[in-house]
Amino acid sequence: MIAIALLSASAMACTAQKSNFTIIGDITGLQIGDTIEFSTIDLPSWKDSTAFTIIVDDTARFRYRGNLEHDQYFIFTYTTNEGKEIVADRRGKTFIVRPGDTITFTGERENVYYSKINGGIYDEPQLAEYLRVDDSIGLVRGCYMRRLEEARAAGDTAEMYRWGDAFNAFYNGNPGVERVRTLRRAYIDSNRQGTLFLLVERLPRIGYEPIDEMKNIYENYSEQIKESWYGRKTADFIAQMEAIAPGRPAPDFELVTVAGDTITKETYTGKYLLFYHWGLCPGSIYIDKYVCEFYDLYREKGLEVVGLTESVATIRELYERTLNNPREADLNATLGNMLKHKWTEVELETEYPENKKMSETYRISGWPFFVFIGPDGTLLARNFTEAFYETKQILEEEFGNAKE
Repeated sequence: MIAIALLSASAMACTAQKSNFTIIGDITGLQIGDTIEFSTIDLPSWKDSTAFTIIVDDTARFRYRGNLEHDQYFIFTYTTNEGKEIVADRRGKTFIVRPGDTITFTGERENVYYSKINGGIYDEPQLAEYLRVDDSIGLVRGCYMRRLEEARAAGDTAEMYRWGDAFNAFYNGNPGVERVRTLRRAYIDSNRQGTLFLLVERLPRIGYEPIDEMKNIYENYSEQIKESWYGRKTADFIAQMEAIAPGRPAPDFELVTVAGDTITKETYTGKYLLFYHWGLCPGSIYIDKYVCEFYDLYREKGLEVVGLTESVATIRELYERTLNNPREADLNATLGNMLKHKWTEVELETEYPENKKMSETYRISGWPFFVFIGPDGTLLARNFTEAFYETKQILEEEFGNAKE
């Protein structure tokens, strides 16, 4: 719990409440009136809530003192005094604070999300080196994003697409990326009994990693780590995910389709059911045609597909906006096909509370995400794209190649 909700930099010294953590920003280029908003991140849901806000009134540094009841995961976002957001390849700077910590960020205003962190857990050399290299890679990719936005603002379509392509292909064959992976693996291998950083990093992944693997990792943690705030949250989330692991009965659901019909788990008794969570993301845009082909192959064999998307209107709006743009012809064609899906569609962002619960019930945490249920109501696969290929394998083994 954050004891102080809002505090300007000038008011820091006036607080009468005893503080148990401090955040310092040694950021060059600070300007009067810049805003830094700090939010707590609730894991594993990733929901964030504003904890405190700093309005810069000292161009040398900013400082905040507050209170924590337990270890806490934060993200800060930066807005200039002109109301502009910092362009980067990430939406903010995440970090972990323990009661008693003094955390210092050292960097520059334009690249504040790649600042070096000192203090608390970040003084451990191996972790510090891993994060330093990871930030250096992100900084370069963030510059690509900045160039893209500059080209967009200037109306330079050619430059916009050039930097967009470079941004999307950044990780392909990048030796720096492999360096980051090597450092991460070395840090994990050196800390088999767990660390606070690994607890926080792994907690959301329990939602889509093999549950037996995550249980094994947890069992190797030290008792001190298990009894920590995030250690207990990890144990609770593992128990929740065991309930929806493949081989368990699929949870009940009740959904209202875009056509206004109500569907439940019983609606599909005796059939294979694939939930496909799709939307405006590169993964969905890539795989959508393969899901359509798969449905056409097996629909007569008893396969049903239910598409889950936040808002069909959002897809339609982008489709219409790209309709006459030759550079976006491929995207437009894909969006057009998405709007003509042959299966049942369900919108999650609606007034229907049952629809809004679906993501929580099945822990659907991104796009594209798949949940595959057997004719007897058993959950057979649940994950990102990996679950789609598991689904294909299951039906191929059951029915053979549908083309034959």
